[in-house]
Amino acid sequence: MVDAKKEAPPEAGKAAEGEAQKKSKAPLVFGGGALGLVALGFILSQMAVPKLEQRAPELEGPFMAKLSKDSIQVNLAGQGSKRYLVMQLQAEYYAYDESYVAGRLGIASAHAGGDHGGEAPREDPIYTAQLKNALLKLGAMKTCDQVTDPVLIDSFLEDVRTVVDPILFPICVGDSHTPQEGDKRSGLKAGESAIESDFRGLLHEHELEVDNVRKKVRLDDGPWVEYEGRERDLVVPSAQGQKIYVNLTELKPDFHGMVPIGVPGRVRAIYRDQLLVQ
Repeated sequence: MVDAKKEAPPEAGKAAEGEAQKKSKAPLVFGGGALGLVALGFILSQMAVPKLEQRAPELEGPFMAKLSKDSIQVNLAGQGSKRYLVMQLQAEYYAYDESYVAGRLGIASAHAGGDHGGEAPREDPIYTAQLKNALLKLGAMKTCDQVTDPVLIDSFLEDVRTVVDPILFPICVGDSHTPQEGDKRSGLKAGESAIESDFRGLLHEHELEVDNVRKKVRLDDGPWVEYEGRERDLVVPSAQGQKIYVNLTELKPDFHGMVPIGVPGRVRAIYRDQLLVQ
């Protein structure tokens, strides 16, 4: 008798085929999981790296510059004010920008940015007038001995530094460079009486907070001051009682936020370039 061929049960073939498919898919599943872990690790690594905070500008220097293009003559006290002092002074100063002082004097600076088209920068007439006025007042209180005696001259130069500092480095707002200019982002300006301010904080260390919804403004953590928007000389005190003056006439209606305010530099010392008593 011829033996009949034994056929495998249909279930056995299907089972073997299923096992083969599982084996072929297993690497794919494992590979997909690995890619997911890599992607997750990348996302977590990005979240773990803190964003670098933008550092506020810091004063640079010291730098040197003349206080005026020409010599300044002042009458001295005593002897019927017939004696006078002719002086040319230099200032040692720190500033956020070395070219700031040269710009106020209208002196071209190698460090000054921008193209003036061959024209010399214009001298700030308000600075020049305030400087001469301050030195005339100071000279009227000093005798000949006080400005020539080797022992007293240092005291005189320190008095000059005290009166010159707020004139050379007045209160500025935002990206402005003089009290007459306004901050481009907010429209805020220093008030008309800014020269009388006794606040001397550095520009990038202090801020005005403007709440244009409630119509209030404050300096750092000082008290809130209400405004209408037409004020040209609004007094805003600091938490320590110092005051600044703010012009809000050009405040942009949609502005709401923080604006830097303060002085753009400091005079460290005054030196004699020329000091002649006649």
